[in-house]
Amino acid sequence: MVSYSSVAVDRRASWCQRMVDKPHTPDLRDATTAELSALLGSPPALALTSSCTHALEAAAQLLDIGPGDEVIVPAFTFPSSANPFLIRGATLRFADIDPYTGNVDATSVAARTTPRTAAVVCMHYGGVAGPVDELVELGRSDGWSLVEDAAHGLFGTWDGRPLGTFGRLGAVSFHRTKNISAHEGGALIVNDPELVDRVDVALDKGTDRARFEAGEIPAYDWVGIGSSWRMSDPHVELLAASLAQRDAIQRRRHEIWQSYRSGLSSWAERTGSRLPHIDERAEHPAHLFWISLGDGLDRDRVVEACARAGVPAVRHYSSLPDSPYGQSIRHPEDDCPAASAFAGQLIRLPLHHDLDDVAVERAIEVLHELN
Repeated sequence: MVSYSSVAVDRRASWCQRMVDKPHTPDLRDATTAELSALLGSPPALALTSSCTHALEAAAQLLDIGPGDEVIVPAFTFPSSANPFLIRGATLRFADIDPYTGNVDATSVAARTTPRTAAVVCMHYGGVAGPVDELVELGRSDGWSLVEDAAHGLFGTWDGRPLGTFGRLGAVSFHRTKNISAHEGGALIVNDPELVDRVDVALDKGTDRARFEAGEIPAYDWVGIGSSWRMSDPHVELLAASLAQRDAIQRRRHEIWQSYRSGLSSWAERTGSRLPHIDERAEHPAHLFWISLGDGLDRDRVVEACARAGVPAVRHYSSLPDSPYGQSIRHPEDDCPAASAFAGQLIRLPLHHDLDDVAVERAIEVLHELN
C-alpha cells in the first residue's frame, strides 16, 4: 500500500517540475497584486512576499526599528508578531488582551507606552478587528507607528474598511492554513505614502532592480538595506488559483462558522464557555472558530474526548510572556492575566472549506455530550 505521504511527495515533485518548466509570468504577478490590492481598498502600495513573517520583517525595516526602541505586541499572538522587531534589536513590551475577542487591549497598550515606544502591533485574532480606532488615536498622540498583523484578516473589515489598512503598515498571510492560500506566502500592505519609495529596495535585497526592470535605469545596484522577501513565481500561481475560488471558499467557511455558532450557543451558556464575539461594526472572514472553555471544563479532557470521536479540536498558541523564551525577555511589569487565562482555556474546532456537514454536526454533538 502506498502511504499518503508518498503520494503527497510524488504529487509535489510533479507540480514543482511543471512550475520549473513554465515560463516566467510577470503579468500574473502584476494581475494578482492588483486583484489583492483592490480587495484591500487600493492602498498606496502592496507587495507579495514569501511569508507574512517576512512582510512583518520588511515592516520593521521600513520603520527603522532598532536598538533603543520599544515595540508593544499583544501577549496572545504568534511569535511572528514579535520576532521581526527582536531581530532588529528592539525591546519588547507585552500588552494584555480583551478576553471576549482575544485581541490586544488598548488600555493595556497605553499603560505600556513610554518615550521609547516606536511601534505597536495589533493582531486581528481570527480576522475579527482589534481596537484599531483607539490605537490609531493613541499612535497619533504618542508618536508611534501602528503595524497590523492581519495574518487572519483577509476579508475582515471594521466599519467597512479592510483590516490591514489602518496602520502605517500591515501584513496578511497566505499560509496553507489560511482561507486563501499559496501554501506559503504573504503580502505587505503599505498605507503611508512616505514609505512607498523604499519598499522595492527592501524586498529586492537592497537593490534598485525594480527600476531596472521598469526600464528606468540601464543597470541596478546596491542602494540600501534589504532582503529576499519576494513571493516566488510558483507561489504566485497558487495564490492566483486560490483567489479565483474565493467566493465559494468564503461562502462555505461562513456556513460552517454559523453552524457552530447556532449549534453551540445553548451549550456555551450552560457550561459558562465563551464563543467568538463579533461587534456589529465588524465583518469577519470565518477564519477560525474558537471556544474559551468554562471553568467546569478541563481542556485536556475536552480535547481527548473530541479526538476519540474523530474531531480534531486543538489548542492554539500560548501567551507569549508565559512561553519559555517570553519569560526570559519579559519586562517585570508586563503581567497579562487575561492572555494567560484565554490561552489556557482555548480550543479551536475544525474549519476549512472542504469540511462536510456530517463532520460539523459531529463536532457539535461531541461537545453537547460532554456536559
